Amino acid sequence: MKNKISCIVLIIILVLSCTGLQSIAATQSELENQKSELNSQISDKQDEIDSVKSELSDAAQEVQDLVDEISDYEDSISNLNTQISEKETEISNKEQEIEDTQKNIDEKQSLLDQRLVSLYMSGQTSYIDLLLSSADLTDFISKYYLISELATYDTDLIQSIKDSKAQLETAKTELETAKSDLESDKSELESTQASLESAKAEKESKVKSLSSEEAELTAELEELNAQEKKVSSQIQKLKEEYDKQLAAKKPSTSSGNSSSGSSNLSSGATSSYGFGWPVSNPSTLGTLFGTSGKYWSNNHTGIDFRVSSGTPVYSIGDGIVVASDSSSAYGRNVQIYHGNNIYSMYAHNSSIVVSVGQTVTKGQLISYSGATGNVSGPHLHLEIRTPQPRYRCAVDPLPYLP
Repeated sequence: MKNKISCIVLIIILVLSCTGLQSIAATQSELENQKSELNSQISDKQDEIDSVKSELSDAAQEVQDLVDEISDYEDSISNLNTQISEKETEISNKEQEIEDTQKNIDEKQSLLDQRLVSLYMSGQTSYIDLLLSSADLTDFISKYYLISELATYDTDLIQSIKDSKAQLETAKTELETAKSDLESDKSELESTQASLESAKAEKESKVKSLSSEEAELTAELEELNAQEKKVSSQIQKLKEEYDKQLAAKKPSTSSGNSSSGSSNLSSGATSSYGFGWPVSNPSTLGTLFGTSGKYWSNNHTGIDFRVSSGTPVYSIGDGIVVASDSSSAYGRNVQIYHGNNIYSMYAHNSSIVVSVGQTVTKGQLISYSGATGNVSGPHLHLEIRTPQPRYRCAVDPLPYLP
């Protein structure tokens, strides 16, 4: 009777222990899925930020290019303003010269007019009368010479002044034309500058908008990272709780039989980590860890067992199924967490008989080997990953095996 009660108590303890592990497994599976989704969102959000940053960088460069171009136009306009100012000064000087020349013409014309008036007032005296009044031939020649010189002088003086005035007027017209051309060039430059300023304003508005978008995306990314950190912390706590329950469970199950579907591997060879072999015939060991080859991008991340399709594959130790999916590289694969941040991964299976969140024991059947994924033939690919269940965390599995 006493032995019967002990057996019942032991059974209850085992049931409660398994129930606790399964509860932790289910919660951890849910959190792992949540973490995976958060990581996917973080990746997408980071891609968005990178895209916005790239666009922002291009827009900022365009703004700088426009600023440089506007600066060049401002320099050109400044130079034109200087030239226009110089032309205005030259025109002002020419106008002063024309004014002075006109005064000179007016003065000479006034003297000529006065002389003619004087001649008129003295009577109907003409150059002929003056010549006829000569006392002798010498006086006649002298008067003729004076009259001739005076007429020539008056004629040349008036013509010279008129020519100077005409030249000044021409120079002034040329300067005004040059000034008009400069002002036209300035107007075109100012129009182009205005267009560039408008384009610059648009680009600056875009930069401002992109900066705002980047800030919003960064805030969202920080929020996602915070959520991911929180979920990771929860997963870590569950792992620690799982490790404790697994450690408490091992003494009571170490001498018992494996659950349904287990092989006799659980009572076979065991490593210092408490792990056994994944197949019943470990002598079929093939490609080792770190080996180079054409079927993987880097060195081999696990070890291979040369077994035919349909060969039973067993869990190397007690644990919880944290992943079960299919990929182009690994084919159908299953991943088990064994506690203490140690994960085992079994790849290229033809089929899988366990599901995510399920607890398994050492030697329990989890899949059947095959040739799915990137392979040259049927085999089992085993990986050990620590401390995270990631590809880059793969380590040599042999030290973990018997």
